[in-house]
Amino acid sequence: MLKFLLVGCVCLFPVWGHAKPQAQILKPQKITQAQRESICFQLKISCSSDATWQLYQVPNHPQRHYVIAKLKLFELEKNAQNYQLRNDWDFSNYQPLTQHPHWTVDGAVTVEDSLDEQGHFVRADALHLYPVLFPINDTDYSIALIQRWDEMYSGGGMREEVADFLQLNPQSKYQQVFQNIPFSVSRMIRACFSEQDYAQSNGNCHDQETLLLNIEYLQANTWRMKYHYIRTLSPSSDQQPVNQRKTYLLNANKADAIQFPSAWTEY
Repeated sequence: MLKFLLVGCVCLFPVWGHAKPQAQILKPQKITQAQRESICFQLKISCSSDATWQLYQVPNHPQRHYVIAKLKLFELEKNAQNYQLRNDWDFSNYQPLTQHPHWTVDGAVTVEDSLDEQGHFVRADALHLYPVLFPINDTDYSIALIQRWDEMYSGGGMREEVADFLQLNPQSKYQQVFQNIPFSVSRMIRACFSEQDYAQSNGNCHDQETLLLNIEYLQANTWRMKYHYIRTLSPSSDQQPVNQRKTYLLNANKADAIQFPSAWTEY
């Protein structure tokens, strides 16, 4: 059975099975300046000092590599010290039309800065690719295209990520397999507002919220999504703690496939 765990900052821990395909957790690679320049020339990507693209190796496949350059994904094969392009996918024009945050604001937002209904500043960051290949069937994989929302307010803040999963097909083609999937959440909310609150809390003056996700690949186009939501409180908080789990079977491409209990998202 294949399992991997997403914990707040989205760390993954695989448990390898015997028959089912494995998640490919891409490993960052160091390269020489000559290799870097060769890759830049071949892929037509920037080689400037502030370029943020990264070369990755596929576990247990020393010749197979990927480059993630913003919203572009390149598959390479290493021969001796050279890298040859095998396939590429450009998601620059992909529109995550159904993606929306579940915690940060009520309803969908654009990638521009905005204010939520409580007047908190909200930023929906540009999309990015997550460096893991998720199995869709015995031979094909998908990649998560993620949008992140940041909410900032006095004495606290929040980060939430939502993913669309896109199957990687030959000849630079791709197709959406799952959409609007909650990916990670981390929130800190100020709970102390007076000297008495500070004294009572002994410095523990924030409520903390985290969403944990464990994904199991079951069979073609079917995942089991196990969510664990935790809310720990400051002694000065007027909220209710939460420590609950909920499991979803993900086997259809529906924007509302994941519906959390209201107690998780209301504050």
